[in-house]
Amino acid sequence: MLDLAGVNPDSVVYDLGCGDGAVVVAAARHYGAKKVVGIEQSKRLCSIAIAKTKGLKNASIIEANYDDVDLSEASVVTLYQSASENARLKKKFLAELSEGTKIVSHDYGIPGWHPTQLSTFKDHRRGYRVLVYVIGSQLPSRPRVALG
Repeated sequence: MLDLAGVNPDSVVYDLGCGDGAVVVAAARHYGAKKVVGIEQSKRLCSIAIAKTKGLKNASIIEANYDDVDLSEASVVTLYQSASENARLKKKFLAELSEGTKIVSHDYGIPGWHPTQLSTFKDHRRGYRVLVYVIGSQLPSRPRVALG
């Protein structure tokens, strides 16, 4: 997921529903992202993610509903949610994310949007796919407000 997103030392990565923090740790430690924020609502999973990220200066975990967290500084958003949840998140993405921000979804697409990349992988027993969307590229754009 992080390879397809092009995560690098300039990246600001937000992982929505970060679970035990595996993606957060990988983005911070192995890709050297400038800042990585994991958002998790489950107290139990949040404590596991906090323990895993201990000592990583570029990573933090927020115990919250991701609907309540401002994503505007993200250059990459990762998620593993259902297609219906991804559809619900479209409004938040369009309102908060800047043009060029990448959204990387594990397995489930964002209904009505067309990915800029779609890759399939086989991992031991099952296959999965990773879809990459770029705000402003093949997605509905924000309405522009005319000045004057």
